[in-house]
Amino acid sequence: MKIKENIPGLSVVLVIALISYYISTMHASFDALVISMIIGMLIGNLIAKKQHLEKGIELSIKIFLPLGIAMYGSKLVFSGLKWDFIFIIFIVFSVLFALTLYVAKIFGLNRKLAVLLASGLSICGASAIAVISPLIDAEREDMSISLISVMMLGLTGMIFYPILKDFLSLSINEFSFLAGTTLPMLGQVKVVAGNVSQECLSMAVNIKLIRISFLLFVVTTAIFLSGKEKRTVKIPWFIIVFILLAVIVNLTDVFLPVMAYFKGSSTFFLSACLAAIGLSVEFNSIIEKGMTPLAVIFVSWGVIILILFLVMSLL
Repeated sequence: MKIKENIPGLSVVLVIALISYYISTMHASFDALVISMIIGMLIGNLIAKKQHLEKGIELSIKIFLPLGIAMYGSKLVFSGLKWDFIFIIFIVFSVLFALTLYVAKIFGLNRKLAVLLASGLSICGASAIAVISPLIDAEREDMSISLISVMMLGLTGMIFYPILKDFLSLSINEFSFLAGTTLPMLGQVKVVAGNVSQECLSMAVNIKLIRISFLLFVVTTAIFLSGKEKRTVKIPWFIIVFILLAVIVNLTDVFLPVMAYFKGSSTFFLSACLAAIGLSVEFNSIIEKGMTPLAVIFVSWGVIILILFLVMSLL
């Protein structure tokens, strides 16, 4: 492998990741991973000849994706959470995940795309999609359309939820639970709940963090399903590190400074990976998927909101 052949593509990827990371610090609703993907797709489809970038792009994915996933384990915190409350949130998560898979099947989507949509909607948006994709050998186009669909839903939710709160006369507790269990990205939860009150923000964020911790459950499930297809279960090294970091960060505070570094590094590495994927994805391949993936998560989202409202009305 000639190092010089990788420099152009690698440089473009890193610049996009840096820009995206910086933009994400400007507002809580800005997600560095989504921004990286969008910038990468725009640049990749505007450049007529990008053959000189291809080797660097491929190398970026191979390096940054496993590193980003491995370090993401440092973000999963369980301490201080009540188990009965976790169980209730887990039920909502499970229903939303299974519902999305079912709706995707009805709409005729392939299983891998369905899993990505379900993971992104029910757990933590772009991060979940980035972590799950390599475990199920998802195509880059499926990864891209999943990210875009979840992002569109989240942006819609940021506009729709304040209206829904007033229309349904939801209490702070009810609205916190609704926002925390159904919005896909943490930044979106912060913006929506923060506009209500500090109390609402605190409750909604705690609920959302519990949802993010369920990524461990989905990761192990994805490995099992993937291994079942291949008749062998081969756990990637970065998933082992991911789980180890999640265990360590919940057992001791000794490594908190290191974990803080890992959290930021995870976001940057995953942003770089998604920038590379964006650069390599053609718009035409995504357009061919049509609006079906977007319709799937909007239907699932609408159904879960209706279910939660009916349950709240009965309590």
